[in-house]
Amino acid sequence: MSLPVVFLSGADADLQAAFNRFEDYHEGFGVEFMQAVDAHLSRAGMFPLLAPVYFGQVRRQILRGFPFGVFYEPHPTRIIVVAILDLRQDPERIRRRLE
Repeated sequence: MSLPVVFLSGADADLQAAFNRFEDYHEGFGVEFMQAVDAHLSRAGMFPLLAPVYFGQVRRQILRGFPFGVFYEPHPTRIIVVAILDLRQDPERIRRRLE
C-alpha cells in the first residue's frame, strides 16, 4: 500500500517553475522531469523512510538525470512534499527554505 502524497503550496510552485524551465530549454524535457519526480514520489509513498534525512524530519531524494532534489516529510498517513529544489545552490539557502 502506498501513502498519499500532498504538496505544500511552495513545493507545487517549485515543481511548476522547474517544469517550465526544462520545457523552455527543450520541448519534452519538462515532461521527462515530471516523470522522474512522479517515480520518486511513488517510491517515497511505498518506502517513506528510504531516502536519507537531510534536515530535521525532512528527507531528500535526488532526481536521477536532473540536478534537483525532492524534499519531503514522511508521516504515518501521508507524505508531505516540502520543496523541489535545484541542488546547485548554496546548501545554507536550501536549509533556510526548509525551516
